[in-house]
Amino acid sequence: MTALRFLALVLSTTWVVACAGVTPHAAPTGDAGAAGTATGGAAGGTAGRATGGAAGGSTGGAAGGTAGTAPPPLTDFPPAPLFVDPTIAPGVPASFSAASTRAGSAPCITAPAAGTLMPRNWLRPQVTYTPVADENLFEVTFTVPGFSDPLRVYTRDRAYTLDKTLWDGLRASVPNVAIQVTVKALTLSSSGTVQQGVSQAAQSSFVIAPVDAPGKIVYWAVNNVGSLKGFGIGEEGTEDVLVPAQVPNRNPTTETCIGCHAATPDGQAVGFTMGRGTADLNDIALIGDATTGQVPAYVTTTALAAIRKLGGIPAYSPAHWSPGDRIVILSDGGDLQWVQLDGDAQGVLGRQGDAHGATEPTFSHDGQKLVYVSTDSISDGREAAGPGDLMQIPYAAGAGGDAIPLPGASTADHTEYYPSFSPDDAFVAFTRITGNAIVYSNADAEVFVVPSSGGTAVRLAANDAPACQTTLTSPGLTNDWPKWAPDVGLAGGKKYYWVTFSSNRTGVAQLYVAGLVVDGTGAVTTFPALYLWNQPSADSNHTPSWDNYQIPPIIID
Repeated sequence: MTALRFLALVLSTTWVVACAGVTPHAAPTGDAGAAGTATGGAAGGTAGRATGGAAGGSTGGAAGGTAGTAPPPLTDFPPAPLFVDPTIAPGVPASFSAASTRAGSAPCITAPAAGTLMPRNWLRPQVTYTPVADENLFEVTFTVPGFSDPLRVYTRDRAYTLDKTLWDGLRASVPNVAIQVTVKALTLSSSGTVQQGVSQAAQSSFVIAPVDAPGKIVYWAVNNVGSLKGFGIGEEGTEDVLVPAQVPNRNPTTETCIGCHAATPDGQAVGFTMGRGTADLNDIALIGDATTGQVPAYVTTTALAAIRKLGGIPAYSPAHWSPGDRIVILSDGGDLQWVQLDGDAQGVLGRQGDAHGATEPTFSHDGQKLVYVSTDSISDGREAAGPGDLMQIPYAAGAGGDAIPLPGASTADHTEYYPSFSPDDAFVAFTRITGNAIVYSNADAEVFVVPSSGGTAVRLAANDAPACQTTLTSPGLTNDWPKWAPDVGLAGGKKYYWVTFSSNRTGVAQLYVAGLVVDGTGAVTTFPALYLWNQPSADSNHTPSWDNYQIPPIIID
């Protein structure tokens, strides 16, 4: 099934807390273009879910297209300049060839950030930039080592998106090579006269990874109604995944917002919280076809009644998703509770040694353990304020066990929350603030990763905006809610991970993706953030999840 859905851009500059109406507070190591290198210790765990695959596969393998057919290689750019606006005079390129005498005049390239690592199946690279004065004409140049000719583009717009044919050839041809991006600006009068000299050149770069980023991202969209929207990596649009009107037996007056959510391991349904009067409680619904919104047939009446009395963020594990063992972990009232969705069993996980409340669980893919937030400040099944630390317990068939702090994510001077296991269970990503403030939409929030066995927490380079955006510094950008792509890519003896998160760096919550690469020694390299330009930029887009969601591909002719 395919779908073409155009989404209106609805201005919404205020976030709400999980639909409750609460206003918030104001190239891998050795590769060209690497940035943000840090050593996080041994990766830990196994790569049991890592995949190589044939050409065009989701992760690893030879360079290829996302549909499995490799596009023809690109060995050079066309030598002739590209004029986006046909009214631009052919003589304009000569004006840009003059040396600049204007100190401090270089535009600010806001995307891509220098040293960005792009998945091979990424959106067509979009270069965005801000002039320092009143310039109204721009030269955008792409330079690839080994190519005889650069790609020179002339436009009046403050953004340029690479041609699809060129991108398909480029991404199949030059992995692990730093592609340079240069932007210059000048001002033309209405008569076509150059008003001032050409600006200095702004420079950035990006590297194409030798692997794809698999799966689909589904996120909470706040655009006058709280609903779930989603897309596959590389798709140039978004689609409705689940809207409140599709949920049966709801109260249309009070149950108007879908918020925190997670995919079931088969990708055919989503567990989610829904505003039910004064509380956010859980539900589950099928997605992706004509049955969207219906409760899966395997969910018993007992299980449905149980989860609809609980709050928190649902957690699942592929190891506990077979007939007779379809388990969801929820949290409410300070306990971690498990419910068998296709039966009548349920219980509370023991947490011996932890006298605090428990919330925000993440369930390991091998089904052996959980990591959760230990705190005494819980509201609607989530942490409300610090202090809070990440703790781990065994699942042990629902019995739980001794609660042990996760080293590197249980520090006394920070509050850690929103944990998420990597697809191979080697790492845990989480959000962190200094001190014990309110956590939701906290401007000081930043994203870190730590080995799941504990160790040194690594701060992602993606927390930072490009250096030329001098008014945007982190802490201060509300970077939070990290979630991993559903598989690890393998290439050249390295592991490629992808993380999505939300950031308020544009003034409204938007989604970003960042790469992490682990080499054979266990050293972790992190990279700047990639902006997902396919998302509606005026909506508040938050709480993403990334999994093998079975939703239709987006086809835009």
